[in-house]
Amino acid sequence: MTLNQLVAPITDADVDWVMDLMGLEALDEPRRDFLKSMDTVDVAACPGSGKTTLVVAKLAILARHWKSRMQGICVLSHTNAAREEIEKRLGGTEVGQRLLRFPHYIDTIHGFTVRFLASPWLRSKGIALQAIDDEATHKARRRELTYREHLGAQAAFEKKFKSIHSLRIRSADFDHPLGAEDIGFAPHTATYKSLVKSLSGAAKAGYFCFDEVFVLGHALLDQEAGVGAALRVRFPCVLIDEMQDTQPDQAGVLQRVFPHDDPDVRVIRVGDPNQEIFEKKTPLQDPFPDPGRQLEIASSFRFDQAIASIANPFAYVPITNGLVGLRAPCTPDSVPNTIIVFPDEDATRVLDEFAKLVLKHLPTESRKAGVFAVGAVHRLENFKENQYPKALEHYWPSYRSDTTKTSFKPRTFAEGAHIARRYAMREPTAASAVELLAYCLANLSVLAFPNSPVQLRGRHHASVEEILTTKPEAFAQYRECIQQILFVPSEVTEHDWIKVISPKLLLLAAVLHDVEGVAVDLQAYLYLAWEPAPAATEAGESGGSLINTYRFQEGADGVDIRMSSIHSEKGKTHSATLILETFRKTHFIQKLMPWLEGQKAAAKRPPDSAKKDMMLMYVGMTRPTHMLCLAIRQSTLGEGATGEKRRAALKTAGWSILELTALAPVP
Repeated sequence: MTLNQLVAPITDADVDWVMDLMGLEALDEPRRDFLKSMDTVDVAACPGSGKTTLVVAKLAILARHWKSRMQGICVLSHTNAAREEIEKRLGGTEVGQRLLRFPHYIDTIHGFTVRFLASPWLRSKGIALQAIDDEATHKARRRELTYREHLGAQAAFEKKFKSIHSLRIRSADFDHPLGAEDIGFAPHTATYKSLVKSLSGAAKAGYFCFDEVFVLGHALLDQEAGVGAALRVRFPCVLIDEMQDTQPDQAGVLQRVFPHDDPDVRVIRVGDPNQEIFEKKTPLQDPFPDPGRQLEIASSFRFDQAIASIANPFAYVPITNGLVGLRAPCTPDSVPNTIIVFPDEDATRVLDEFAKLVLKHLPTESRKAGVFAVGAVHRLENFKENQYPKALEHYWPSYRSDTTKTSFKPRTFAEGAHIARRYAMREPTAASAVELLAYCLANLSVLAFPNSPVQLRGRHHASVEEILTTKPEAFAQYRECIQQILFVPSEVTEHDWIKVISPKLLLLAAVLHDVEGVAVDLQAYLYLAWEPAPAATEAGESGGSLINTYRFQEGADGVDIRMSSIHSEKGKTHSATLILETFRKTHFIQKLMPWLEGQKAAAKRPPDSAKKDMMLMYVGMTRPTHMLCLAIRQSTLGEGATGEKRRAALKTAGWSILELTALAPVP
């Protein structure tokens, strides 16, 4: 059955029902139109529009009237935000429970591809899937080669400034895993043959990198012509969230399974085309949004009109009638959105000046969402003097760029414990925190017993629990360690770490490898070394510890500024945001001055070369609820008549300007 046969037309009464169920405020016409739509539609929703809440409300209405026990709604995204929101908003309701179980399916695009396409194809070839994990797969590929073969291939690649870890399977013919890809070595060379042997052996053993599942997904679709049609019958309605972040390999699978123009399936794509900040190697074949099927939600509950007006010129995809800020100012005097101008050669005082502005204009209760300083470039590499300030480290030398990577691996178990504790305090569930601790435990066990053949596969926490379920005493100790690290009121002390927690962790590592009584390698003790938590945050922020948090203290009052890349903060809400000048081919904010000043030339269709920078600025500018600041160099503002003209234009555009003078040299 199609969606129209499974669900009766959605009425205003259904919208009122879900508003009451979820405690929603009055909804405007575009939001009501989205909830009532029964057609394939592309929803372009601005930052702070309540997109995830609207998605959950839409799903609740559909599930309430769903007639089939065998066909369901398929909800796909890049994270589990939709599932978490359903659990949070509807977990205690009957309709929420319906959404979370068969026949409906909620997962990531990657998870869907693995379950319905990649895994069945591997089973059809008699291959047992062992792991979809980059690190485990690189190790499996290394095991396929002799020491000499591996060393030779690695050296050859490094001469071309490449890494063999960047290689991916391009063909489901595992005897020719590279397909037609040119890797810089001819097929007859020893290097090429070694790499084919490595990739082929690991693939046949069931090991794959994260993004290789889409090759396997296409393999099943090529092999079995009816798979796509069967999945469309199984899921006559599919909702894809954060569509602007969908990569070509993901979109290719989705387009084959759920074609946007198939009349028998309803494809609801939701996202913000102005937040497409993650690089795509090739454009999508079916671009988002489709102008003929677009529904626009351009009003934000997050910020006021002052911030909306400043951010609107940076909407690379123009917003009809402009971005609208719905939040009413919470203080009688408007909070100044400020450009901090610093001497070209000294950016080190910017964070202090930003902190002073926050303390002056934002009372403590207005800082609950956090105070942030973000940059387009946060990793300091290949620095040249004319690029200053290039990255966040130039504003605060203690900044560590590696902690914000999704692939971040703590240097020590103690560091991992401190970061996991941060995750547990900040996120709605402890899933990320527990998974990080499980990763650290798995890494400890490998370092402690390097000769053990045991390998943990898949998600670390699930793998650890699977092994320990048959060993109740060790399982209880594992749970105790999680409790002692994550769920105690105060930070773990050095005494508890050394005397209580570390011995338990070593015992658990031995149990995981079934090597009780075997000597522990020295590397494990180094990995378990104690190190204190980073600087403490203010009491209003759970009293925890954060890496990359700059503390400013002024008398009895103080403020924490969390530093991060703009990419890392996408989708998040701040109380106050400072966007720092950084260098990416050129100075980031300086390049965007025409849009900041509101020049007429900037109102024309922006060039493609400005797309990435404009979207990064748009994402950064739409994070804060209360205060937005920028930091630019004095030379960007200009001197003399040019500087005065630019100051006037910026003030007209809604900015206050704070200029820092150069410090006198110390005699």
